[in-house]
Amino acid sequence: MSFTNEMHYAAFRAAFVLTLDCMLREALNRQNPVARPGGFLDVYPVLLGTAPQIQLECLLRTWDHLQHGDTPLTPFDHGVINAAFEALAKMGELSTRPTLSSVWKGPKSISTACDHWVTSKVRALQLALDETTSSELVRLERRLDDRNPVSAASPGYGIPGSSDEISAIVGRWRAAGDIVLGSKGLLSDEEQDILRIFFEEQSGLLR
Repeated sequence: MSFTNEMHYAAFRAAFVLTLDCMLREALNRQNPVARPGGFLDVYPVLLGTAPQIQLECLLRTWDHLQHGDTPLTPFDHGVINAAFEALAKMGELSTRPTLSSVWKGPKSISTACDHWVTSKVRALQLALDETTSSELVRLERRLDDRNPVSAASPGYGIPGSSDEISAIVGRWRAAGDIVLGSKGLLSDEEQDILRIFFEEQSGLLR
């Protein structure tokens, strides 16, 4: 893989690890919630509190779009990619990196080192957006200027998508089973088994 493709892959792995942890913690704490853990899309205030299984669906749907070059990325896909990069950047800032190490244990080999330079590499890629993508995100940010990410490397980032699309995501509880359980190339066999067992036990979370 090229460096850019590797970093995209690592970012999606980071977002998956974060969201899986969020789902498991929420399931364990459902009877006595203390503090609700956040998924990777919580970087956008307007998506704060979106059910983790819906965040996982958004992540894997965008991943599938990236794997099929004939499928054009939607504005929301670009927002998902940015949020995934934020997840990877934040993991890289941790002084201990057991979670970041798990990102590197996916089905594909990553030649980029899992070290303290990860965050800097992510920020460099965010700042090197192609002109078309950057302009699109700037335009969408202006339209939704009160819905900016909590953290962003560039003033061009804003939560993309129409108000109806965003409302549908925030308000949904049941995720698409074919997307969540059928994604290819991102998860290890063990992670796929964990998802399958989890959703068998939490059958009300899928449609």
